[in-house]
Amino acid sequence: MYNNANQSTKKYIVRNEQGEEFLLPKYAAIFRILMDDKDTIRDVLNSLLQLDPDHGIVDLEYEFEKPIDIFMPENDPARLDVWVRTKDNRYLNIEMQNKVHSFFFDRMQLYNSYLTLRGKYEFNRSPYFQGLSEEDRKYRYYELPETVSIWLCNDSVLRSKDIYKDVWSTYSEYEVKSGNAHPISRKNRYIVVDLPNFLRLRKGVKTREDFWLRLISRGPLQVPETEDPIFVNARERLRVSRMKPELLKALEASMFDHHEYEALEAEAFLKGQAKGKESERKKNDADNAARDSKRADFLRSQNVPDSVIAKMLALK
Repeated sequence: MYNNANQSTKKYIVRNEQGEEFLLPKYAAIFRILMDDKDTIRDVLNSLLQLDPDHGIVDLEYEFEKPIDIFMPENDPARLDVWVRTKDNRYLNIEMQNKVHSFFFDRMQLYNSYLTLRGKYEFNRSPYFQGLSEEDRKYRYYELPETVSIWLCNDSVLRSKDIYKDVWSTYSEYEVKSGNAHPISRKNRYIVVDLPNFLRLRKGVKTREDFWLRLISRGPLQVPETEDPIFVNARERLRVSRMKPELLKALEASMFDHHEYEALEAEAFLKGQAKGKESERKKNDADNAARDSKRADFLRSQNVPDSVIAKMLALK
């Protein structure tokens, strides 16, 4: 492992002692380069989902920036970073997120809804569902496939600092309060990975999940050398020298995530608006206090008792 890697002049490239340059996959455009391999996606998912060999993902299809053709007011379809369909009809989405803003959880739910709807659309057209009898297809009209929305966050997102990964599902409020909560359904869930917490809690690389999360969050110079072909190939895809200049130029142009920055701009606007309202409220409170003080002074000059003055001011 290289411990004294030098940052290049570009924030998304690092250089080792020998002068070799590598891309940092924490950026969404580069993350897609890292994930552009079926074995890599399968290994990452099996590691994050902690699936045993009997239930692991065997075969899959994937697409990058999968457009979700659901009408939105701006006529700008959402695009899922990595959209995955497994051979056994599981549908997953992996999102690389560098900024956590006020609308982050709204965005998570929105993308999860897209994933569920798209998964249902694909599920109804799958060989499994089409192979059912007409009667069974009618009976299973509302059957949903398993969908998992995975968020890899380079900004702290989990409330607890004692974990780096959490699973969110739908629970009964009553059962939560009674201390006996179990997910109402395991078919739809979120996996949220807090990468800053991961780097703080997990020292070294002891598992395959450790390797992938450290590679994604810190880059290829911060993981150990290995002969594992999946790891070797993944690291090689991040080597700058293997990329054509025109691809690097196109990559740089795609670094800007306008949706993310629009959300940050909206957050700044709302905070500014709230701050303005708070300043106005404080000014009004000060004006009211000054007015009440003058009224109280006048009433005292007329020998009105303080107890009566307090009641009179309370009636305003």
